[in-house]
Amino acid sequence: MTLLATFALTVALALAIGLAAVALARRTRPCHRRADGEAAITGTCGDTMTLRLTVHDGRIDGTTFKTKGCAYSFSCLQAAADAAEGRTPLQVLDIDADFITRKVGHIPRDHRHCATLAAQALHSAVDCYMQRQLSCPAGSGEPAGLT
Repeated sequence: MTLLATFALTVALALAIGLAAVALARRTRPCHRRADGEAAITGTCGDTMTLRLTVHDGRIDGTTFKTKGCAYSFSCLQAAADAAEGRTPLQVLDIDADFITRKVGHIPRDHRHCATLAAQALHSAVDCYMQRQLSCPAGSGEPAGLT
């Protein structure tokens, strides 16, 4: 086999592998809807919690979250996100740090601030949703204004 034929075969093989990798990456990448409310909160401990929620027919029908922190931060944020699903935004405001602590189970005293941080993230995401509703009522397509 000539040097040119070997080179052409190598390039074709590399191109096929690259295209297959791109196709797999696009296929496995989840399709995200635009969040109706979202918040990112960083506590004094350095943990950061990010929570996004979507609302359909007046109820929270989806949440996504991530945290950069300890396992207790993750557990508290997951409990807050799970508790929010199916509730109205106003009902979500009743979820507080004590509720999250009970839902998670045992949290050491020096990590109770994780539940507070999760409640703050949840309430901030709901606040973001409510602010968006005030600035752009459903169906109008335009921000609400004084008339």
